[in-house]
Amino acid sequence: MGKIVINRFPKMAALQKYRALKLGYPEDLAEAIGIAEALKYAIFKKLAHSIRNYRIEEEKRKSKELEALDWKTFNIFKLAAYDSKPYVAGKILSSEDYKREIFIKWGKEIGKKIEDWAKNIIENVPKELLKNEQKFFKYVWVPHRDENII
Repeated sequence: MGKIVINRFPKMAALQKYRALKLGYPEDLAEAIGIAEALKYAIFKKLAHSIRNYRIEEEKRKSKELEALDWKTFNIFKLAAYDSKPYVAGKILSSEDYKREIFIKWGKEIGKKIEDWAKNIIENVPKELLKNEQKFFKYVWVPHRDENII
């Protein structure tokens, strides 16, 4: 078997899951936050990393049936919420979305390696740094995003 390169998307999802777990979120919600954050950062990349532009885009994508998005529930993550669940790119995200990206797409063995990598990084990060989106990005994500996991 050749070398497997894991792209940034599942790495971000796993890091954000373990960030949310360390901040006290239950596992199913932490997984939903993880996948939502990975998707949000993919959108950010296209919107020149602007939370303001991201919020405008989310409000545009919101279907007419939905009432106003809640921007307070996941304020630490700068994520929209609907019905107490993360809402990104026009959809409500769940633990199943995370599992599909990490374990179904990559397989159980590689999925576990992705999670072990993320868990080991987050274990050593102080909670105060995890509570700040910009510091998390600069001091946790940027130094680790291109590491080889396998």
